[in-house]
Amino acid sequence: MRHALILLLAFLSFTLHAALPPEKRIVFLGDSITQGGGYVEFIEAALIARHPDSDKEIIPLGLSSETVSGLSEDGHAGGKFPRPDVHERLDRVLEKAKPQLVFACYGMNDGIYFPLGEERFQAFKNGMKKLHDKVVATGARIIHLTPPVFDPVPIKVRVLPGGLAAYPQPYEGYNTVLDAYAEWLLSMRKEGWEVLDIHGPFNAALAEKRKTDAQFTFSKDGVHPGPEGHLIMASAVLTAWELKVKADGTPDHVNGAAILATIKKKHAILRPAWLSHTGHKRPGVAPGLPLPEAESKAATLDAEARRLAKSAEIEISNKTGEWNGYAKHELMIAGKSVTVVAPKKAAAGRPWVWHGEFFGHKPAPDIALLGKGFHIVYMKINDMLGCPDAVKLWNQCHAELTTSYGLSQKPSLVGLSRGGLYCYNWAIANPDKVSCIYGDAPVCDFKSWPGGKGKGKGDPKNWGFVLKLWGFKDEAAALAYQGNPVDSLAPLAKAGVPLLHVFGDADDVVPWDENTGLIESRYKALGGSITMIRKPGIGHHPHGLEDSTPIIEFIAKHAK
Repeated sequence: MRHALILLLAFLSFTLHAALPPEKRIVFLGDSITQGGGYVEFIEAALIARHPDSDKEIIPLGLSSETVSGLSEDGHAGGKFPRPDVHERLDRVLEKAKPQLVFACYGMNDGIYFPLGEERFQAFKNGMKKLHDKVVATGARIIHLTPPVFDPVPIKVRVLPGGLAAYPQPYEGYNTVLDAYAEWLLSMRKEGWEVLDIHGPFNAALAEKRKTDAQFTFSKDGVHPGPEGHLIMASAVLTAWELKVKADGTPDHVNGAAILATIKKKHAILRPAWLSHTGHKRPGVAPGLPLPEAESKAATLDAEARRLAKSAEIEISNKTGEWNGYAKHELMIAGKSVTVVAPKKAAAGRPWVWHGEFFGHKPAPDIALLGKGFHIVYMKINDMLGCPDAVKLWNQCHAELTTSYGLSQKPSLVGLSRGGLYCYNWAIANPDKVSCIYGDAPVCDFKSWPGGKGKGKGDPKNWGFVLKLWGFKDEAAALAYQGNPVDSLAPLAKAGVPLLHVFGDADDVVPWDENTGLIESRYKALGGSITMIRKPGIGHHPHGLEDSTPIIEFIAKHAK
């Protein structure tokens, strides 16, 4: 669906000649949507991924609240300051940034969230013509972008109907104002203006989404789009410049995610620095570094992005140090920290081991597997105990690691103690995405631990987590639940997922016969393959084996 949407946008968008522009210095002007910078980052990341030796320099200079019309509503920002006017800073921008090509995206703020009014519309036209003429007078070229969409649906309790004398809150039909502004901009093509249409494709994409989800929105506050919306904004330029991206906007490159992450860091330094360097009158904008210092730091990041673009080997961003002699990276996926330890050289197919909990405890198998070319992964979602929301987070993590970083579609799962709930619950929901499961004294039934409803000691604090995380109305509902790993092994058996359990037969925390024992008998009855390694007289600790060879060989044999 998302790929089809991107193709639709490319078809709907007016495009320039399908080639990189000849200009070197390219400035992006606009309001807070441009200052946010998502679409600009998508464009530069894709540009570097496709043309790592390109001489293009992109300068982000969007400013929050800004207009091209010079208008401001009464009481803007609680009466603290009027909206900034791009014309107040335009001469300085042109003089100090010396752009050869300017992209300008205005309109969202220019009708000041009132219904369409002739005076406001004329102010927009006059301001846009003034901007156009001043840029052209310097010898530069300007490409206008129609505004994105105003969406009243997510803020329906805050919008006002038509026919009022004042609008302290936005007019509910304000997008029709932007329709008019976009239509006028597009009409200026007949005057020789270069205009790329964002507004039309944005409207079309929103309408398409609303066919199946009436509450869908690209902009949670009605104004500022999220990543999907910024991708729509970038699509016209990406198409014009023949730059390819994936459905999430990352460059279509083996290191696309790392390139985009690096460009985001670069722009985070350059945006405030250029705003400070060129000057503006909007309060509340944190000052940036002195431009020479910012450009020096940005140059380092730019060089890293280009190096990644020239590499055919998949690399992972955000290296934070080492773990047992191997590079450790900290990623943010679905808002959660994900640790990835990378081998010196990835094995064919890029196999990986995914820990449910307690990453780093008894590390011998991981260290050996790193030496064999495996990646080691841990998503930090403590105290979620493999609940349905944890499974959803793991789904997002798996999707990101297998698409952006090329890891195997079928990780080997390691469930140590409570980590068994994470691994088994995710594997049961995704049996076609698992190579094998190694459980070490694993929890396979929350009634046993933390419930303590059998032989085990139980854990009242974590039992409370279970009741909350699964949404049980009371303890009786939790005890009646039939969705624990011990109850749900059929999908794994059908998929032929091999299991290995290492356990102590004196475990009084996670009693083996209530967990591993049930897994063994029920999995074999379903025709599944399970290997058992018993540690006589051993309790819940210590985990692992003195000689990790059986664990290492099991994972290495079954990894895909």
